[in-house]
Amino acid sequence: MRLLLVFIWALLPLAAAGQTSPAPEKLYETAFNYIRHDRQLRRMGLHLRDVAVFDSIVHQDLGVFNQDVSELWGYISYHQQHCLLDSLIRLDEATYHQPYFSPLTARLTANPGSSRGATVILFSQLDKNRLLAQVSDNQQGGPGLKNVISTFDQSVVYLFLFGPEGKIQRCYSHLVQFN
Repeated sequence: MRLLLVFIWALLPLAAAGQTSPAPEKLYETAFNYIRHDRQLRRMGLHLRDVAVFDSIVHQDLGVFNQDVSELWGYISYHQQHCLLDSLIRLDEATYHQPYFSPLTARLTANPGSSRGATVILFSQLDKNRLLAQVSDNQQGGPGLKNVISTFDQSVVYLFLFGPEGKIQRCYSHLVQFN
């Protein structure tokens, strides 16, 4: 019996190695569909029928979700939360911020989102099981990021945490005001 247990224990890493994580395009599509059906956006008056996905990966600030991540990881003391926020700020400072074209996000919708008033979803780079997204309206019209995210605008930001099978395990969202 003991030999059988040792044999099974030795085979577990081999069985786990055969499992693959979901394809990135599946995770982007899952997040896209979640956002399209989010009632919070409908209450804000955003038009989700003609929603567009920005064709570039855009840096998103994880610091917005500091409180959520603190609770998720069990950081309950003020000191722990402060250290986490400090780490997120340093990570943000060290991160590449220029948008870059992504075929994964460009293929989600044919609508470029450049018309005035269009609802646009901007995705971050996928980081293992974490994906950030921002939903805003193109107030000014035009194809650039500065037209979608403008001064005195508001957006809804999302943090998606995916499980190994590609399903959303947790989703956090916040309304962000830009001044």
